[in-house]
Amino acid sequence: MSSVLDLIHKNHIRKPHTKRFLVLLTILCGALLLSACTYNTTQPDIVPLSKEIPLEQKVSHSNIAEFLNAEFTLQREGPNKAFDSFYKLASQSENLALIERLTHIGVVSQNRLYIERSTDLWLSVDPTSEQAYSLKLQVLVKGDRSDEVTTLLTNAIRHKTSLRFLPLYLEEVVRDSDQVNTIEEAIATLSPESKHDQYVQLSHAHLLLLSGKYQSAINASKQLLAQPNTEKSEALYLILAFSQKNLGRFEDAIKTLQTASQYAPKNARLLTPLIDFLVENKQPERAATVFQSANLETPEKLQIGINFMRTLLEHEQPTLALETANLLPKKQLGLSDQIQYLTAIALAQLDKKTEAIETMDTVDGALRANATSQMALWLYDAGKENDVNNMVLNRTLRENMPEQVAAISRLHEEKGNIDLSYELLNHALIALPESDVLRYRKALLAETLGNWTVTEIELKILLEKDPDNPQYLNALGYTLLTRTARIDEAMNYIESAYEKADNDPAIIDSLGWGFFMKGELEQSSYYLKKAWSILPDAEIAAHYGESLWQQRHYKEAIDIWKAALKTSPGTPLLLDTIKRLSPSLMDELEQDKP
Repeated sequence: MSSVLDLIHKNHIRKPHTKRFLVLLTILCGALLLSACTYNTTQPDIVPLSKEIPLEQKVSHSNIAEFLNAEFTLQREGPNKAFDSFYKLASQSENLALIERLTHIGVVSQNRLYIERSTDLWLSVDPTSEQAYSLKLQVLVKGDRSDEVTTLLTNAIRHKTSLRFLPLYLEEVVRDSDQVNTIEEAIATLSPESKHDQYVQLSHAHLLLLSGKYQSAINASKQLLAQPNTEKSEALYLILAFSQKNLGRFEDAIKTLQTASQYAPKNARLLTPLIDFLVENKQPERAATVFQSANLETPEKLQIGINFMRTLLEHEQPTLALETANLLPKKQLGLSDQIQYLTAIALAQLDKKTEAIETMDTVDGALRANATSQMALWLYDAGKENDVNNMVLNRTLRENMPEQVAAISRLHEEKGNIDLSYELLNHALIALPESDVLRYRKALLAETLGNWTVTEIELKILLEKDPDNPQYLNALGYTLLTRTARIDEAMNYIESAYEKADNDPAIIDSLGWGFFMKGELEQSSYYLKKAWSILPDAEIAAHYGESLWQQRHYKEAIDIWKAALKTSPGTPLLLDTIKRLSPSLMDELEQDKP
């Protein structure tokens, strides 16, 4: 489970200095860090809840046959088929062990109705069961039943049952705004006496933090901490610290976390933000001291150390990041790729690009593709763009080839090296000839390079495999329309594409331009206007404006071109069309420039 505090930390505090770091850190937040607390979403096997006494020994003699039949149904046909049989037995016997078994079956079935029925039965027999209240709370919150949540919490308080489950569940669903709102509404309608419950107050403070009411969250947290008989949980200190930090009160936030760490010196959820806050407050050496002095077990040291490296790199402290890497345990529990990734970034920040590339080349696993993309960028920075393709092809696993090659192909094109992009696609298709994604990209790039015969060949190969694909049909039709005199053949492909995707602006544009090429100008304008209304794209504007121009609707054409120029002033087709048909408009636009 990732807590709200982790979410706020990652989404509202971090501000990487460059776009490249934003990409890097987004990847690392998801791929590197161990969760602050864990939540197992896998379904457990159905087993008796009590191992001391077999469940069948707790069932009355008269019901043993029914129990065995129900158990047989459960094992053979699953929880959904067995639930009603178990419910009948449990409700008749009011046997708590059997009711717990029933609830377990309801949870495994993931059927909210079953969970609610079983927890209702449980609470009717034992109205003090915290586990039953917790499970029913989840059902009610997911169903947006705030009034019933209020009733449930009130009943739990009346039976002197701890509401510890309430703030825990709030942390668990913090990314779900609907569930958070339901909990907030339920708390708001509790009686004044119920609102004095410490776990209700903790949840309320958490909600104040989430809603950006930081001073109110601080006041609520301090009030709870000052009360002698309340649980001083890590969540309470974290709510206070993040509220202080979000108001710019770094030193107060750091003191809060230091106080909390005295009670739980090995707690990763406390140490991680403490170290982060120190770095953000321009005290990286002090943060390093905190990390080095923490007497942590290997898993926690790796978790906190990786996050510390990431934070240091965000704030351009590569030397400390490398020192931190050297302090990490040698047994890295499957996290060596993440550490090497960050080490490479640190070396690059120190302008040691050759070492950075060598280190990044050792990164495997989930970060392999990201490492390859980063290496490509560094090779470009080093003026070694001609080495990119071999590196990509050598590093990329077969199953990742389409996505990785497409990404590097786009990088080449952004850098103005279309020939390298085309070369990469050619080599990738030799290794993976069945990839339609790569073949289609090669076909489009070949047309851009003027190799339209290659485009025709590749698109026909694709159409042999997928003859009804509207994108393939349109691409082939448009290529023939603009590159050859085979207009009727081109229109057959385009019209076939239109039949299959009559709301695709690219296909509609092709159809309209085809009619223009045939001299059917009214038809042309009809379809080009439709395309423009769906997607006011610069190339569509060039076609639509030219069709209007040929019909002497000069003002309308100029208005369309001007509108497109506002959003896409550098589109070659649009500029060429205007220069060819209305050079005075270009002169006018040049004069209007400041």
